[in-house]
Amino acid sequence: MSPQTPVPTGTDDSHYDLILVLQQALEDCVRYQCFAEDSRESGDDELADWFTELAESDREIAEKAKSMLVAPLI
Repeated sequence: MSPQTPVPTGTDDSHYDLILVLQQALEDCVRYQCFAEDSRESGDDELADWFTELAESDREIAEKAKSMLVAPLI
């Protein structure tokens, strides 16, 4: 963002943004796994598999965000 552009969060901090991405991705993992369990219990394995794929995708996002947060500290 340019210096003239207002920042929606009120702070121009990429670490803060990464932390929020990490938090949201991990929360979504939990949510998707619950959806997958619900779908499997109702007999919809195709939907359960899709929710599991979504959870795996968000786990990858969370791992990437975590590594990007840790990298500057090493």
